[in-house]
Amino acid sequence: MHPKTIPAKARAVIIGGGVSGCSVAYHLAKLGWTDIVLLERKQLTSGTTWHAAGLIGQLRGSQNMTRLAKYSADLYVKLEAETDVGTGMRQVGSITVALTEERKHEIYRQASLARAFDVDVREISPDEVKE
Repeated sequence: MHPKTIPAKARAVIIGGGVSGCSVAYHLAKLGWTDIVLLERKQLTSGTTWHAAGLIGQLRGSQNMTRLAKYSADLYVKLEAETDVGTGMRQVGSITVALTEERKHEIYRQASLARAFDVDVREISPDEVKE
């Protein structure tokens, strides 16, 4: 946006076009706000957000943080359909490996917690990993 096109006033002015700034602008727009200005000195998501690995582990330390992570993962999938812009989002899952019995029990405890928080999780055997 050229500086001459920036409005003199807006209901919301968001500084920074990273994931947080873009999320705030998106959610305000979904609430019906139309006078939003998002200021970014370069290109959207070109700063710290661009350097992030993009992994979205959904199990967090609390149920609320887990809900937020799940919401984010679901939103990234829906954004492609909503905007017709490819996000590059791929849901590929992950594998956590236990090298000791103690670690195995810890992973099983985390899996139980994940299920309680409605996160899709499944224990697999070493043979299933090879497949």
